[in-house]
Amino acid sequence: MNALLVFLGGGLGSLARYGLSSGVQSLAQNTMIQRFPAGILVCNLLGCFLIGCLFGYFTGKSAPAWVFPLLATGFLGGFTTFSTFARDTHSLWTTGLTQFAILKVFLSVALGLIAVIAGIKLTHSP
Repeated sequence: MNALLVFLGGGLGSLARYGLSSGVQSLAQNTMIQRFPAGILVCNLLGCFLIGCLFGYFTGKSAPAWVFPLLATGFLGGFTTFSTFARDTHSLWTTGLTQFAILKVFLSVALGLIAVIAGIKLTHSP
């Protein structure tokens, strides 16, 4: 049953990532940041925040058995993607956009960590 939940959540998360990242990239067209992979950055940061919310909410509580396979491993695993992050960063670096590559790594790690902490703080009740 867990494998089915991960499969379902992962598919939905991947579709959500595709839609959101495509929308963000469309907004960036004809701007200074059009070559920066802002769509994936937004997905990764939102995913970090949401996983922080999920774990913060269920800290000290008993979660239904379906929650983590469907939402954390499945949906958020499909929604965020480290492999795309790494590929985008490599592409920026090898095409001479070194400053964007460094900015991408810094923003993804620092803001991702802040987003997880914010999600936990927002949803964790003492």
